[in-house]
Formats: sequence, C-alpha cells, structure tokens
Amino acid sequence: MSSNIPVIDISGWFSPEASARLDVTQAVDAACREWGFLIVSGHGVERALMDVMMRVSKEFFDLPLDERLRYESHNAFARRGYHRFASGANARTLGLVLPPDLRESFRAGPEARAGDPYYESDAARRFFLPNIWPKAPVAMRDVWQHYYAAATQLSSRLMEIFAVALGLEPEWFEDKIDRAISQLVAQHYPRLDTPPLSGQLRNGEHTDFGSITLLMAEDRPGGLQVMGTDGEWHDVIPVPGTFIVNLGDMLAQWTNDRWRSTLHRVVNPPSDDTADSRRLSVVFFHQPNLEAMIDTIASCITPEAPKKYEAVSAGDYFANKLHQVHNIAVTPLAPAQ
Repeated sequence: MSSNIPVIDISGWFSPEASARLDVTQAVDAACREWGFLIVSGHGVERALMDVMMRVSKEFFDLPLDERLRYESHNAFARRGYHRFASGANARTLGLVLPPDLRESFRAGPEARAGDPYYESDAARRFFLPNIWPKAPVAMRDVWQHYYAAATQLSSRLMEIFAVALGLEPEWFEDKIDRAISQLVAQHYPRLDTPPLSGQLRNGEHTDFGSITLLMAEDRPGGLQVMGTDGEWHDVIPVPGTFIVNLGDMLAQWTNDRWRSTLHRVVNPPSDDTADSRRLSVVFFHQPNLEAMIDTIASCITPEAPKKYEAVSAGDYFANKLHQVHNIAVTPLAPAQ
C-alpha cells in the first residue's frame, strides 16, 4: 500500500515569522514520531544541481564494467569509489543471513585536512580517506563536490529544525556535526534479467545508521518501502524536486526512541514489469562527528520513558555496523548488463 508520509515545506523555517517556524517544527515532530520519514520541499537546493547529479551518476554506471572496476575500492570499509554489484547485504545488520543486495554503488566522503591532528588518529583514518574520482564522466568530481556541500548545508538546517522540535536550542547539534563523517552514495539498481535468489532484494530491510538520510530517487518499478506502525510495508513514491528524509539509529537513540528509525527496504520489480525497472538513487548519509557521543537527550527521558541506551561514540557505532554489512559468506553474483 502507498504511504501517507507527509510532504513538509520547510521554507517557513527561514521566515522571520515565529508562527511559520513553529508550523515547520510541529509538522516535523509529528512525522518523526509517526513515520521516522518525511518528504521535504522548500529546501533551497537548486533543482538544476539535483538533475545534473542524477545525470552524471547514471553516466558513470553506463560505463563498461571493466572501466567501472578501475575505480573500485579494495577495502570494503573504506566507503570510497566503486562497490561492485551484490557486494554487501544491509539485512545483515538485523542478524538476517540473506543473499547480497542487488545493487552496485559509487561512494565519496570527507577527506582529511592537512596539518589537523583530528584527522590523523588511527580511529579517524578509515573515515577520512582520499576519494577515488573517475576520469569519466569528466564533470563527475565537480558535480559531486557541489552536491555534497549542498546536502551538508541542508542537513545542518534540518538538524536545527530537529533541535527546536525537541525543545532544544537551534545550535544544540552544531558542535556534534561540524566535522561529520557523512557519506554521499549513488545506488544503482540495474534491470534484472535473471530471477533473484530466495529472499534476495534490491536492498534488504534495514535501518540507517547515522543521524538523517537525504534521498533523491527515481520512480521506477521496484522501489522504496517503509514499515509503518501498523506492521505493514508501505510504498514511498518520490516527489520530483523534493528529498525523502529519514531518521537513522543515532537520532533515534539521542531521542530515546521518541522519534523512529524506521525499517525500510528496496523491493524487486514485478517479474512482468522489468523493462523500465532500472533505478538510480542518490543518498546522502548524514553522520555526526567521529567522536560525537550519542547519549540520550535529557528532555527525552521521563518516568514513563526511562533511558534505553548507553552512550556510544558515532565512530564506534558506525564501524560496528559496517562490519555487519560486509561480513557476508555468499558469493557475489555477476552484475546485470
């Protein structure tokens, strides 16, 4: 069934009118409680940048496989460059032993700043590795860097809105996300020419690990589904020019589960509707700073809702999840061409 995830125009947050800002924070709080997902319009990211990001990313996946493999990261935990088809399984993070996901990806993230000891510790090195930029498409590096900057800025604004929705000062998250370990990922779901294995999906059910996720997706057969509070899977239909935003585990732990980190998945297209099922998603995984402590916000602890989680650093939490994703014993399948 289709979801009723609200579309929220956040342009009111930038208004001098207190009532407009209040409307935004109240709508966000309601969506985060009920769905853990919201669809955001009025976000300020230029549509032209969104369109060109989709285009150059699709051009990369149009390259022959041997060309794509030139930019492969040989370290599964590096989260850089090309990751081949069926090389990870998100459902592993839930303890489910299922075949690998039917997707390939390209990834980029933050790089170390020369001379700053923050980036030189053993813990930091895996999160601030050099990016792997392909020679083609020629514009890919420049477009991705501009999009990463725009997504970072939007995420910061959303975290301000979230802070106020939680009864905090707007800048409460600021010193926890100013050296973020965020990841930008293009997820490519090729058309399936052979039947999937039993239990195999385009992207297995999981929750995201970080604070928030910004998703820009195509509306194609075989798309995103989220688990509702009714225990049913609901289709999420992309709205052109908007971002699908969902909360990750770290924000749920910060809020003591007042807000949801919701199970979601990407399903396979119907077997009789694969011709136009190729799908591309651009995903910005906003992660807190490496050393940011994910400790429950005091106002989210009440006698009716005692503290559920022990404090953990964002870096430790994220590294553990990555190990679960890539520790798979199923032989990767050949990519569809």
